[in-house]
Amino acid sequence: MAEFDCEETKALVHEYLHNELLPDQQKDITTHLALCDSCEEEYDLEVYLNQVIQRSCDEEPPKKLAEKVLARIKDIQSH
Repeated sequence: MAEFDCEETKALVHEYLHNELLPDQQKDITTHLALCDSCEEEYDLEVYLNQVIQRSCDEEPPKKLAEKVLARIKDIQSH
């Protein structure tokens, strides 16, 4: 079992929230969040932002726009 540090946990908190990680990664991050107040705050912020977005966005964006936004997010995360 690989342990995640704070930097790795915070980088993956979005994917964690949306169950987009491998089961071992999910488990390791769950453990880290339970033991780290700083990362738990980051997770709580991500949860809050997702809730605000869900309440505010009741229309699905055009497919091309969604693809551009996701591509840009992935580009930013890779740097």
